[in-house]
Amino acid sequence: GVVAIGRFPEQEAASLMSASPNVVFLNSSPDETRFDSVVPNYALGIRLAVEHLLGMGHRRVGFLGPVVGLGDRKEPAPEVRRAAFIAQMKNHGLFDPTLLVEAPMDARSTAHALGERISAGTRLPTAFLAASEETALGAVRAIVGAGLRIPEDVSLISFNDTPLSALVTPALTSVSIHVEEMGRAAVRLLAERVELPGRPVARKLPVKLVVPPSLVIRDSVAPPAEHL
Repeated sequence: GVVAIGRFPEQEAASLMSASPNVVFLNSSPDETRFDSVVPNYALGIRLAVEHLLGMGHRRVGFLGPVVGLGDRKEPAPEVRRAAFIAQMKNHGLFDPTLLVEAPMDARSTAHALGERISAGTRLPTAFLAASEETALGAVRAIVGAGLRIPEDVSLISFNDTPLSALVTPALTSVSIHVEEMGRAAVRLLAERVELPGRPVARKLPVKLVVPPSLVIRDSVAPPAEHL
């Protein structure tokens, strides 16, 4: 069997079946009618982060990340976390497009984009939600480099929760998509499709498993200064 991690164009996804008829996609679902897949619930993760910030008293919440990302077949598509953030803020009647900071999902680009926003003297949100951990690390660089403090001046929530989130100062509150559990689930799905001597295939119908994320609370979020 094959566990394919990431996003693949349609032809590449189909070509994996030449290696094995049993293919499970991890973090994408290019064809639900043919392949098993395990994906995170990005929209739920964003909702958990937004609700946490609102519960702490934040109303001016910004987002750091790209406008366009990749779809399940590696095609250009609206970045799912950004779209979910906009939807959540609109649901609460708090969406402000001026608080969106466009940046690729890497630390250097994010630090540059946010640094320019700070240097321009534009009023910052009281909290940022970053599309990825790389994006969050770039935000830390820009915020601290400008002489501001996290979370006293600006709160920050990361996404993905790799071990780096706990090692940054301050340690980052982050949305965990439970990568280890996603990996275990992919292997379980694969095992159900493998035919062994004396054991029939447990399942023939493809399955898409959506793993719910959770919010890991650390030190990078506090009530906005005006609420203290």
